[in-house]
Amino acid sequence: MGMSKKLLTELFNYDFADARDSAAFHAHFFARTLTLSDLKKICDAVCAESISIGGNIITAGIRIPGKTPGAPFVILAQLHGNEPAGLAGIALAMALSEAGQLEREVIGVIGNPLAAQQYFAALSAHPHARQETRDCYRCGVDETGALYPDMNRIPIDFRTRPATDHHTKRAQELFALAQHINGILDIHSARGNMLCITDHKHDSELKNSPIRAVLTHLAEAISAHASAAIAVQTFKTILSPLPNILHQVGIEAGRHEAPDSPYHAASFTLSLLHTLELTRITPIFTEENGAFDCYEVQPRITYADLRHDTAALHADDRIYMAATCHALASVPARSDTVIVQQTNGNYVLQSVAEFTKKPAGSMEYAVFQYDEMEAIEKDRVVAVAVPSGTAFSTTSDFSGIFVSKSAALYDKDPAVGPWPVSVDKIATIKFCYPCRVKKTTLF
Repeated sequence: MGMSKKLLTELFNYDFADARDSAAFHAHFFARTLTLSDLKKICDAVCAESISIGGNIITAGIRIPGKTPGAPFVILAQLHGNEPAGLAGIALAMALSEAGQLEREVIGVIGNPLAAQQYFAALSAHPHARQETRDCYRCGVDETGALYPDMNRIPIDFRTRPATDHHTKRAQELFALAQHINGILDIHSARGNMLCITDHKHDSELKNSPIRAVLTHLAEAISAHASAAIAVQTFKTILSPLPNILHQVGIEAGRHEAPDSPYHAASFTLSLLHTLELTRITPIFTEENGAFDCYEVQPRITYADLRHDTAALHADDRIYMAATCHALASVPARSDTVIVQQTNGNYVLQSVAEFTKKPAGSMEYAVFQYDEMEAIEKDRVVAVAVPSGTAFSTTSDFSGIFVSKSAALYDKDPAVGPWPVSVDKIATIKFCYPCRVKKTTLF
């Protein structure tokens, strides 16, 4: 029994060789909710393999056979190690192949196998710990616990650098692989609730997409505003100019460890493979009308770009992300701390439990983590300085991505723009990348 058949039988308790039509395939693949434990098995299986292509050995890659010859299509998972949902897309291609429903070879590859294996090891060691405790395995860590470079923030001169570090070596391997393929699907997930298409070459690639939000100008914004000492590019900007890459799509499949993120990844993979005529198995989503929500990414804004009274700030202020809130009944579900004005005019933090027992003053705000792609209205207070109570509000309507995160949860990665922010850092710490949102018809 081949590796793919054995793995799929273990995961789905079904032989996909029996799935000769779309109904049977859907009934057996999508009825199963792939757990993090299941995704680890897929990761382990792919990491144990390697492929030879164009005279290069690509580790953590697997050939998934198709029926006819031709340049392969790549499904890339875990370019960031803590983003496991893309493994469901690789499993879907395996199942199509076993069913005899894959028209051309697909290569499944783990983008950052070192970080991926560190992530799953941390998950196995502490399965009930919060998702944020595994955030450092986005890039992976060295023996001292320091973060390795981000595999999607690649120096522009990576091809000529000595391959003496993991980051450069893997970037060179993936670039070598890219010379011999005709397309790629790069599957990510997010710290927040991002479900969107991050890039695509042709609008036609999105036919029957179950994901109906599209980001534009993301790679350009990241490249222009990356917090790096040297110029960087994303994986998209590296591959897009290659003449052999006829199809290139990237997605965010939802929150990293959300139960439905693997479903989103697999469902989009099926839609894309069907659209590219790589399978005859029909997509889950078939009510195509060409309509999408377009999120146009703008340059990032800092806390200093928010409207505030600079003169009112105190030297010892710390700025917290917040939402206006005046009563316990209105405290958002994902907030456990409130900002209270004391009778002397100073503002202090209190836990909800403390405020319930003995309020230190009048509740004015709740400490509140804004989520990815959450709509934020103009003039909304989104951050507050403590102890001065200086409010920071928006100057326009937008939906934010890569939103500044609580330093209490994300203590290793300065790229998140951790809050609370000291007064001397408000011009350098990002608040988010704002997006203009509009309805669009792509075809």
